[in-house]
Amino acid sequence: MKTQRTGNRARALGLLVLLLLLGVILLATTRLQQARQHLTSAQMALGRLEAGLSGGQAGLIQLVRDPEQVEELRNNLATLDADLAAVEKLAWPILPLCPHLGWLPGVGGDLQAAPHLLTMARHTTGAGLALADGLAPLAGRLGQAEGGLGRLGPELVQGLVAARPQIEAAQAALARAATSRAAVDDGRLSPRLGALIGRFDRVLPLLEEAPAILAALPGLLGADGPRTYLLLAQNNQELRATGGFISGVGLVQIADGQIGELHFQDSYAVDDLTRPHPPPPDPLRRQMGAGMLLLRDANWWPDFPTSAQRIADLYRQDQDRVVDGVVAVDLTTLRLLLQAIGPVQVPGYDQPVDSDNMQTMLISYWEAPRVGAPGWERSDWWQHRKDFATDLLAAILSRLSSQAGPQELAALAQAAGTALRQRHLLLYVTDPQGQAFLRQLGWDGALRDSPGDYLLVVDSNVGFNKVNPNIEQTIDYQAVVDPDGAATVQLTLTYRHRVQQPMPACVHESRYGDRYADLLERCYWDWLRIYLPPGSQPVRLSGADEPAEVYQESGRTVVATSFLLESGQARQIQLLYRPGLPVQSNRYVVFIQKQAGTGALPLRVSITPPAGAQPAAGSSPGLVWVDGRGVWQGDLAQDREIVLTWK
Repeated sequence: MKTQRTGNRARALGLLVLLLLLGVILLATTRLQQARQHLTSAQMALGRLEAGLSGGQAGLIQLVRDPEQVEELRNNLATLDADLAAVEKLAWPILPLCPHLGWLPGVGGDLQAAPHLLTMARHTTGAGLALADGLAPLAGRLGQAEGGLGRLGPELVQGLVAARPQIEAAQAALARAATSRAAVDDGRLSPRLGALIGRFDRVLPLLEEAPAILAALPGLLGADGPRTYLLLAQNNQELRATGGFISGVGLVQIADGQIGELHFQDSYAVDDLTRPHPPPPDPLRRQMGAGMLLLRDANWWPDFPTSAQRIADLYRQDQDRVVDGVVAVDLTTLRLLLQAIGPVQVPGYDQPVDSDNMQTMLISYWEAPRVGAPGWERSDWWQHRKDFATDLLAAILSRLSSQAGPQELAALAQAAGTALRQRHLLLYVTDPQGQAFLRQLGWDGALRDSPGDYLLVVDSNVGFNKVNPNIEQTIDYQAVVDPDGAATVQLTLTYRHRVQQPMPACVHESRYGDRYADLLERCYWDWLRIYLPPGSQPVRLSGADEPAEVYQESGRTVVATSFLLESGQARQIQLLYRPGLPVQSNRYVVFIQKQAGTGALPLRVSITPPAGAQPAAGSSPGLVWVDGRGVWQGDLAQDREIVLTWK
């Protein structure tokens, strides 16, 4: 009898457990279905956000001036936030358990990451909503403003100052989102969730960039007082470390978003030789006979903040003017600006200047300046050979200040973004907060940090000519990793002089010809510097005309040498070295920084891991596995970080 009662209780308890289990399954199924609906809606909202943010800086400018787009963005963000809140509410019974469910097959990685991903998403949408709330009044004001930066600038500055609380709230929320994102183990995510996170990762950098730009702009545009910037016109046909020989210098003052004082002059006219100047870098003394450091040569250091500080100091000494920053542009920047705003009529010249005829007109008026009318003397040529270049820069700035509308400013922002990414435009400011912002975005031209190997190839034309457009160059990087994690790198730099016709004997002298083409076709004297991680060990340098000089600069090991390249010739410079950092966790990283002012140099990277290694997830896009090594081929149009992972 007792046994029968015990059996009945057991059956009743089993039935109760079964009913509870069925109830939990039914509840979970219902919640799962509801959560799936919200996730689907969230994915659609994310897709709309991706489309709205795909325009980069130009899209941001366009967004800021359009109240309807700001409202649409806010609605999409609100929908996304509501869906995420619903998912969080539906999932609350199991969210605390998720970090302990990583052992479950198939879904363990997704469950383990779920709390971090949800927190990340909520903070990011909160940041977007704060930005949208702050930009809505500004969009209304800008949408009604016309008349170039003269009117748009003050509206932009005043609106951004008013939106500062929302901008700072967005920055704080995005910082919390980044912390949650860093806690996610991408390698354990399912392919579907991994793809969704990949889409999110493509949106996140622009979301992080946007409030940083909006927070820094008022100060840079003179919201709290006039800002005076030194504008350097660098000729990248005579390549130097930060982009090119400094041929012209301009002084630009901006107050409350408006361009005030505007003055340009030949870089040679800046020098006050009655005042003492510092000694030049030793290579400039040996290669070009420089007796002192003058402003036109002071961009010798590839770390732009270092060169900019030297330039600002020399300008203060020679011109008794203190500047708040230095802006360097090259010929590529001018072409990009003209593509964005269209033809510009330069006062005093008959033909409008556009991106197609700019180079031809620069050369034409260099050879025969506009003053070559009545009373023209050849002896006046030296003083006026650069007039057109400075007149063109002034005309572009005047056009932007008085005529550019919102559409042109959006195109201009896109052009500036391209120039910044490709290092044709470099920015430095003396304000520490503003400089930190520029460094965060990679716009300051500084030497970049890398968790692994680092490479920057710097060529400086020390031949008194403009021959660089006729020099072809390729970079081949081959790393071999041994079983102990140490790497050996063979770097091969190939140079070829495109001019085929025989030239007179190479004469290293400061001399102008009758035509600009003469400067383009001469022999190439190059002072070559290769920047490596600290602690790197150069093993062997071959192919150069001088033995290697090895020293430390800007926290890097530098290998320097020189060579001469005659017309029609080719030359290979090879450097064998061991990077200063060991390889860790079956992952090899090399960051290759582009020299400012250069084009899209062909680049090939080959990384050979230890024998028996197999490819694993996490390598750079475009990297392929060939005969036991990872190979990436492309160009150095901008900085490249190449990663190979293996197992």
